[in-house]
Amino acid sequence: MSSFSKSVAYPWALTGIFGAVHLVITLIPFSIGIGGVGEISFGLISAPIVGFLLGPFFGVIAVIIGSIIAILFNSSIAIIGPFTVIATAVGAFAAGAVRTKLRVSIPILYLLAMGVFLISPIGLIIPYFLIFHFIVFLLSLIFFIPQVSKRVIEPLMLERSFNRFSGLVSLFLLSIVAVTLDNVVGSAFGAYYFIAAFAMTTEALAVIFAAGIPVIPIERLFGSLIITGILAALAEVLVRANFGLPLSREENFELLELSEEEI
Repeated sequence: MSSFSKSVAYPWALTGIFGAVHLVITLIPFSIGIGGVGEISFGLISAPIVGFLLGPFFGVIAVIIGSIIAILFNSSIAIIGPFTVIATAVGAFAAGAVRTKLRVSIPILYLLAMGVFLISPIGLIIPYFLIFHFIVFLLSLIFFIPQVSKRVIEPLMLERSFNRFSGLVSLFLLSIVAVTLDNVVGSAFGAYYFIAAFAMTTEALAVIFAAGIPVIPIERLFGSLIITGILAALAEVLVRANFGLPLSREENFELLELSEEEI
């Protein structure tokens, strides 16, 4: 590995590069937002990838920078206004945090977001909106089950030869947890934002959210499969290459990294 990849400037250089990549990908429409409020972009897919590669700190910064600039180019992708950036960044954080001690914050963020949604003006009208999110929340707990968590997290470290089967399972679990956390955080903000910004009635907003119930699982599962495929291809290369990615593999950046005994 070159000396530059070990320098303090290296992660910041990657932050700028991947921030630009996320910006470009975010400007590609993924699907039309329910209710005609705006568009969902392919940033849904690029954010967890950036988070996985750069970790929960540099990855989040890269995604925030890319998302803000993308919104300046195309405001329609900001479905929940400025809170769109936060939701996207949380997805990147989750993807990067799984390999670190910060993974403990993932189920906490799920519970917090679901709680905020339930106490919103529409929370008690359509509490079943959270069924899919709750199922994925339960899946996120796999990262904390003794013995099982070690088998799930180990392929994500990319320190040994990448086992395709176990690696694909781990990457899919990481992907679905990240993109669904993005959605539940965005939904929690949206439950308040649409009423405040557009003076929508709770009944009208509840109808819009209810319409998304059958769509969200399909959308998130599809996005997760794409992320899994991309990360699997990258993993095959990164496990053999000396690019210093994911960043948390490097000694200078592994302060929060789980040791093998802690997995």
